[in-house]
Amino acid sequence: MSTTSTIRAATADDTEAIRSLAIDNGMFEPESMGDFDEMMSGYLDGSLVDHAWVVAENDKGDIVGAAYYAPEPFADRLWNLYFLAVRAGQHRDGSGTALIGHVEQALRQLGEGRARVLIVETSSLDAYAQARAFYRKHDYDEEARIRDFYGPGDNKVVFWKLLAVAQ
Repeated sequence: MSTTSTIRAATADDTEAIRSLAIDNGMFEPESMGDFDEMMSGYLDGSLVDHAWVVAENDKGDIVGAAYYAPEPFADRLWNLYFLAVRAGQHRDGSGTALIGHVEQALRQLGEGRARVLIVETSSLDAYAQARAFYRKHDYDEEARIRDFYGPGDNKVVFWKLLAVAQ
């Protein structure tokens, strides 16, 4: 049963909660949050055009998940879901499904002229098996694997979903 009541645009006040999600889910080490900080600050100050952070709040107003997506440079109407995380104790409560559904709907609302495909990248390590299953459950196709991308034995797995009929 889902406890998510709201999906909304992230604000500066949400930064620490989103940082915690990233660290708690093992996406970033505390000492290597530079990329995260750059993505968040660029979104907040408007310098990263078309980039979006959204958060999922439960009925108490606590942030239980977050997503970050942006257009992929040098690609034809292709978007990348760079970040999707849900609080560890809240996995399988519907928050991830609500977030990814919100992202897909927002991109579809942009229209075929701006959004055609959404990709997401994750690791091949066993620790990410649940994430890979999540994307497959939501009709993402495994499109590619790049060997040893994140390190020896840690392949990048790219998932792909068509959002609109190609023009």
